[in-house]
Amino acid sequence: MTAAESTDGQAWYRLRSLRLDPGGPLGEGGAAEIWRCTVPDRDHLVFKRFRDEARADLDGDRLRTLVAWPRRLAPEDRERLLARCAWPSAVVTDGAEIVGVVLPEAPAMYFHNPGSGWKPRHFTRLAVPEQVATRRGFEYYDFPHKLARLGRLLGDLDFLHDNGIVIGDLQPNNILVTGAAPAGQPVVTENYFLDCDSFLIDGHSAMPNLDPLPWRPQYANGDGFTPTTDLFKFALLAIRCLAEDLAADRIDYGRFGQLLPMSDFEAIDALLTSPAPAPALTSADLRSLARAWQSVVRPDGGTFRRTDTVLLERWSPAMRVAHLAEMTTVAEPVAAVQDLPVEASDRASKLVPVLLAAALAALIILVVLGIVMHG
Repeated sequence: MTAAESTDGQAWYRLRSLRLDPGGPLGEGGAAEIWRCTVPDRDHLVFKRFRDEARADLDGDRLRTLVAWPRRLAPEDRERLLARCAWPSAVVTDGAEIVGVVLPEAPAMYFHNPGSGWKPRHFTRLAVPEQVATRRGFEYYDFPHKLARLGRLLGDLDFLHDNGIVIGDLQPNNILVTGAAPAGQPVVTENYFLDCDSFLIDGHSAMPNLDPLPWRPQYANGDGFTPTTDLFKFALLAIRCLAEDLAADRIDYGRFGQLLPMSDFEAIDALLTSPAPAPALTSADLRSLARAWQSVVRPDGGTFRRTDTVLLERWSPAMRVAHLAEMTTVAEPVAAVQDLPVEASDRASKLVPVLLAAALAALIILVVLGIVMHG
């Protein structure tokens, strides 16, 4: 056999035909081990081998449908899907059982080298404050760069949903991002989806639906994973990236006026709070918002802010300082008990050295008197 076997467009390899990288697995998760491998036609791919407990819950027919799905798309849509997703290209079988999938390795532009080897650049980096990024040796994403990648993500979601695909477990660890400013190269604001074998195709998934509590919609949802739940998680991710805090559930939109017009935050809020954003937000509205956010970073590295729904203004260090000051402003705490007014407290602080000097003088006098009386 020199290539993947195929039936009705559904490709597979036999496990024994794969040559695994002798260096050991690339990584391990709760459901699978990840290996580099060479397949019979000499392509270098990644083998995702499911653990026994994951295989017990696997729907093989739906997984084969997912593998074959790109072949059903128009050529330009198929090309875009495969450029944005680590989409499984074939299942791997051991006898009659599916034991995993093979898929392409993520392109090099989604990795960085902090000095200790090449590491995947996860979307979580967009929620890291500058001082933390510097301390850990990460690239820092200024606010226009956060927005550009969030805009790309929103556009990608719209594209996937139009092609019958729902992500379901949408969270930043399952998305890779390009760097903030490649030296001597055009700035590219792209994302790359991982764990695509768990995506839903026409409402069905090959894997059990996982919905981690920190990313679960707060409204009643009896329909499982849908485009609407994807959009809720996108809005929550946008909030957390702008807040530079992956635990944030809300931000004061008024304090982010240096970045976006209020109409953009109204759209985010609609996605966060309503299980049915339409007709208030249509697919066309979301595509328009996605394009607008992507426009704040230019290929030449220029960065901008949105002053209203159509105008951009070049992002400057002064704007960034003003935004951070507004973002971090907090109300002064009110003391429950205030013994002295501020003026009295100032006077008291000035009296302390005087009182200490007087006490010391009194102590010296007492010592001298004691010596005289007992002399």
